[in-house]
Amino acid sequence: MASTETTVTERGPASGSTERRARRVVDWAVPILLGLYGLAVSFGGAALAVAADRDVIAELVAEGMIVSEVFTDAALVDVSFATARWSGIGLVVTGLSSWAAALAFVAHRRRERSREAGTGPDPTYTWTDAAAGGVVTAVASFLLPFAPMLGGFAAGYLHRNERTSATRVGALSGLLSVLPLAVAFLFVAAGVAVGTLRVDAVGVALLVVGVVLVSLLFAALFSGGFGALGGYIGGRLRDRDADGPDEFGGEREEGRLGDDRPDRDESTAD
Repeated sequence: MASTETTVTERGPASGSTERRARRVVDWAVPILLGLYGLAVSFGGAALAVAADRDVIAELVAEGMIVSEVFTDAALVDVSFATARWSGIGLVVTGLSSWAAALAFVAHRRRERSREAGTGPDPTYTWTDAAAGGVVTAVASFLLPFAPMLGGFAAGYLHRNERTSATRVGALSGLLSVLPLAVAFLFVAAGVAVGTLRVDAVGVALLVVGVVLVSLLFAALFSGGFGALGGYIGGRLRDRDADGPDEFGGEREEGRLGDDRPDRDESTAD
């Protein structure tokens, strides 16, 4: 019996140390990547908004670089100019939203750390893990077709709290990864709508807005669904690792991720 107690004592600090390191990586990686993404997108959007010039677009239309079978050349210039200008503004807003998300993540993690220290209710880490998975999805989307599944897996494996399931956190990570795309696409649709309304093409404006909304709905279902699947797989793998024997030959210590507070007296629990 004494040997078993020694095993648990030795296993606990090692497990907690690994989990604390994982949390520190998330604390640094998520806001840094969000900030870099916001900087790149804002710079590109500002450049596009400034470069959008009606005369230049008119020359491109006259040279046949921009063509349309629906609009006349004059109408095409108006639609193209409005689309370019609104698209640039949308990218700037997307970048600023990314910076705001980075600041919100830092503030949220500060509240969670205060709860970890025992000054509030236990944190669930739901938004923290979902944000980490969303960033993984955004980075992996440049290389992999099923990036939401990888991001959901990362969120589900990182998450360990009985109050929220890994599947839900994975789905949330997929939905969060769609938000920047949604903001940018809505501004593009607004630009096309403004341009087509100026030339009295109401039907085209409604068609474009409808296509964008349906596309975003499909993207949300795709990303959220595969994120949930990845979260389920990651959660099951994490549970299997937690239930398996550790390197000392005993059972792995159960508990919440990153919980370094002393064990509570169960005899006084309700």
